[in-house]
Amino acid sequence: MNGLLQDLRYAIRQLRKSPGFALTAMLSITLGIGATTAIFSVVYSILLDPYPYRDADRMVHVQLQDKNTERNLLSVNASEYQELREASSLDDVFLQTQQTQTLTGAQFPISVLVGQYTPNLFTYMGVRPLLGRGFTSADAPGGKGNPVAVLSYLFWQRQFPGNRNVVGQTIELGHKLYTVIGVAAPRFTWGDSDVYIPGIPSADPRDYWLAFIKLKPGVKHAAAGAELQLLVDRFTKDNPQDFRFGKRVAVVTLNEEILGRFSGTLNLLFAAVLALLLIGCANVSILLLARGTARQHELAVRASIGASRKRLVRQLLTESVVLSVAGATLGVLLAYRAVGAISSMLPLYSFPHEAAIRVNGTVLVFSATVAIVTGILFGISPAWQLSRPPISELIQANSTKLSGNTRSRNTHRLLISGQVALTLLLMAAAGAATKAFLALTHTPLGFDPDHVFSLNAALPKGANITWQARLNMSESIRQTIGETPGVSDAAISTTFLPPFGGFNAKIELRSKPTLTGAEAQLDLVSPQEFSTLHVPLLTGRIFDDAELHRGAHLALVNQAFAKQYFPESNTIGQSVRSPMLKADFPDLILAQAPDDWLEIIGVVGDARNDGVDHPAKPAVFLPYSFVLTPDVSLLARARGSSEAAIQAVKQRLLELNPEFVVNQDHTLAWWLETRGWGQGRFIATLFSLFAILALALSATGLYSVVSFSVTQRTQEVGIRMALGAPRANILRLVIASTAAMLAAGVIVGLGLSLILNQVVRTWAGGSPRDPLTLLFAASVLLLVAAIACIVPAWRAATVDPVVALRYG
Repeated sequence: MNGLLQDLRYAIRQLRKSPGFALTAMLSITLGIGATTAIFSVVYSILLDPYPYRDADRMVHVQLQDKNTERNLLSVNASEYQELREASSLDDVFLQTQQTQTLTGAQFPISVLVGQYTPNLFTYMGVRPLLGRGFTSADAPGGKGNPVAVLSYLFWQRQFPGNRNVVGQTIELGHKLYTVIGVAAPRFTWGDSDVYIPGIPSADPRDYWLAFIKLKPGVKHAAAGAELQLLVDRFTKDNPQDFRFGKRVAVVTLNEEILGRFSGTLNLLFAAVLALLLIGCANVSILLLARGTARQHELAVRASIGASRKRLVRQLLTESVVLSVAGATLGVLLAYRAVGAISSMLPLYSFPHEAAIRVNGTVLVFSATVAIVTGILFGISPAWQLSRPPISELIQANSTKLSGNTRSRNTHRLLISGQVALTLLLMAAAGAATKAFLALTHTPLGFDPDHVFSLNAALPKGANITWQARLNMSESIRQTIGETPGVSDAAISTTFLPPFGGFNAKIELRSKPTLTGAEAQLDLVSPQEFSTLHVPLLTGRIFDDAELHRGAHLALVNQAFAKQYFPESNTIGQSVRSPMLKADFPDLILAQAPDDWLEIIGVVGDARNDGVDHPAKPAVFLPYSFVLTPDVSLLARARGSSEAAIQAVKQRLLELNPEFVVNQDHTLAWWLETRGWGQGRFIATLFSLFAILALALSATGLYSVVSFSVTQRTQEVGIRMALGAPRANILRLVIASTAAMLAAGVIVGLGLSLILNQVVRTWAGGSPRDPLTLLFAASVLLLVAAIACIVPAWRAATVDPVVALRYG
């Protein structure tokens, strides 16, 4: 122990004697470990420990997939729920349904997302509420839920500013009183519900609730999927129009359902930040080698008076670990700030909201481990090489002479080449991701999103129970919004939020009775949809308000539909229908014979409807009056500021009916920024940041190597200049010594970019094999490298020959 303390004190003294070296080395470590810790915090919180629920590894989603990879979660009614609970592979099942309700009783009505769950929700999740209790089977006697409620943590903070006496108070939802029995834990955010209430599906076979299951210990996903497939087939065998008919069951983890491909992106970013850490380690190793060479006299003296090689290695490793720990400490402090910034950049809806993204105990243990490992990693090679100095030569030499050996020079070259290769790889990936992101933002959408906003108007519960009454109310809302100052157009768009699509359904074409498997998006809209979005009418006409009011069997299709199904004939006058329009759900009101033939009266341009990165799917636009929902979804175009128009619309709707509640009010630009381009921006930004840091670290390493080389060759430079060598020759001599290192690094970096092309293309969205991307990355890298070389080379070329000859 005394020896270790002595080594520590000596290491700290040595570092204090060389503040420039210590600061440069610690900065390299700080950036490397800080970035690694921040990204690991995100990866750990999202991929490794995202959920606070008990047995979260056995909680799964049941997807119903069709041939076009359309995925919906399994929904069941009351009788099917009982069969589902008896499945041999399942440990537990709960059901969920959600709707927007109005928090009444206050000065202004507030939109609240109310989740109704079977009473076993809280026992299924195994998470104790923060306050009070969760509901149980006693809160739903006879299959009817009692008027009790559990508040979400965020809703409690927002509406009751953290009042711990809220338990026992009442809240009013749609003029019905509920007693608050608890407040959920902060990370309990299932379904993002504001309020959780107990319930069970009614006896109505059309009352479908989402089903969520927990597998028994040891049950494989494939086995559970096979059993559930038999159940779903039995549920739908007598009803081909059932929305679950013919679907394939897939059992997936919670993260597979929520993250999708984004999990691969996070893993790729973690690999990138590890490459950055390696570059930082190489940098410190280069600095240690250079500084160690300058200390060869000291080491030789210590060896000559009896210090063993093991003792010298321990001392040198202690110094490197001290550097690493100090840099890691600063890196963790940097990570605390960086994690917040990265979290704010994460694309909305791309990760579980339960995830607590922060620097926690596990992350700190990871950082401490990385600090020790990297300290040994970048210190072991210099320590081993420097621990056996040529004692007789060094003691006889002048103390100012710096003497290197072939092994240290080769180590320098290898480290620099590795730095350059990894830096080029990161720069190529950053260039590819940035190019893909910019291409995405400039993709023609087929509509004009500028000054357009979307919103949802929640109608009072239980109002407008007839088709005509609900249609009249919907139209009065649309007209009110359209007449609001600052609004130029307003349209009802029940199932279409561009560019993210609508309702995919099977269709039939009257002129092609043998066609099977045809599908299209069914978009329920008002006639003003196309003028609001500036979607052009290519041929035919648009149905009018009178036809909307009588539920006329008319439709428009997009260009993709016409090209796919009628490539050689006139689309106008053709007929299409979909059995899926006869959606038999309790809260929907249908027009007469909604699944009858629709006459196509017009063709409109293709507006993106499958995300910004996919071409438009075939789509059918029909009057929204065919299927009237409890809420009204609208799109409106503002004349000026969209935000000002949204506030004006809210005020007008409040004047129209004080019980109307507006929610989901966002501009289309906001939807594009978050759901459309958010992931591309996130990837491009982080890769670019890593590439810049890597470039700076590599430039520092190269500068250190060239400076060290120049110092070693000072006497040689003096002799050449004394013999008449011009400055250009000296510059060429110094730069030529680094050219081979740079060339080797660039070649390896290009090779890595080509080899890893498919990985980067899949998870970052762009191809680093693009010649222009590679050329630009290599050019920038070589330019920075040239600057890093020229500065010390110029210093060597301007040295006084007399001083240089005296050196050594």
